[in-house]
Amino acid sequence: MPMPFMIKRMIDTELHFPQRFSTMVSKNWGLMFSNEGNKASHDSNHAVITDYVGVESSIRDIEFFYKSKGIIPRIYSSLQINDLERISPSLDKHGFVLELNDTEYFVHDHESILHEASDLQIERVKKLDIDMMETIAVEYGGDWTIKVAEKHLLHPSFHLLGGFVGGELASLASVSVYAGYSRVDDVFTRDKFRGRGFAGGLIHHLVNYHRGLSDNHLYLYSDNPATAKLYEKAGFSRIPQEFKTWVAYKSS
Repeated sequence: MPMPFMIKRMIDTELHFPQRFSTMVSKNWGLMFSNEGNKASHDSNHAVITDYVGVESSIRDIEFFYKSKGIIPRIYSSLQINDLERISPSLDKHGFVLELNDTEYFVHDHESILHEASDLQIERVKKLDIDMMETIAVEYGGDWTIKVAEKHLLHPSFHLLGGFVGGELASLASVSVYAGYSRVDDVFTRDKFRGRGFAGGLIHHLVNYHRGLSDNHLYLYSDNPATAKLYEKAGFSRIPQEFKTWVAYKSS
């Protein structure tokens, strides 16, 4: 598949990803996601502007929509070339705070040089128990993370893999299967279990596990150079990207 077309398909998957755990509203200018039961989750509550004609009106629409629900208005990058240059003057005019990030996207295209960790028992998690909820809330994000995971787990094409040591949760990773693409997310290793090869072992396992599910392209993202190196060892390569990744929000 030609790289530009592959990137376009991946971006479409990425932009629509939150509809698995939030309500999506399609507008003529883009998308709005919301989950009033999980207002603290940014991924569950944000808009994406894909058509910048009449952007002033679009931003006013976004502000009204989220403020009426008691949610902070938040806009994510559309992953288009020069989207920030086209929207930043209007964001500034409306009092939005802009945050740039260094997110890079990777696609699996070669064999992993990692191996599974012998003392890590990996299994699919279909329901979060109390111990897992407490661990995730304290070490991975907070209650909003649990609410996203619980809603996501209702989808049969969402696979959450847990790595356990002596029955205790040590690491997590998930893969969501879509039409043509599968997205890796929720990669996490608890502090007390780091440095033992569990993250690499779980990702290596996930890649092979996904082969049994689908022949989709498998992709993920990272804004951490250390994890990026791990993903490359697992068989992922950076996708050439000309777009910037950013988030804008209005706190008051």
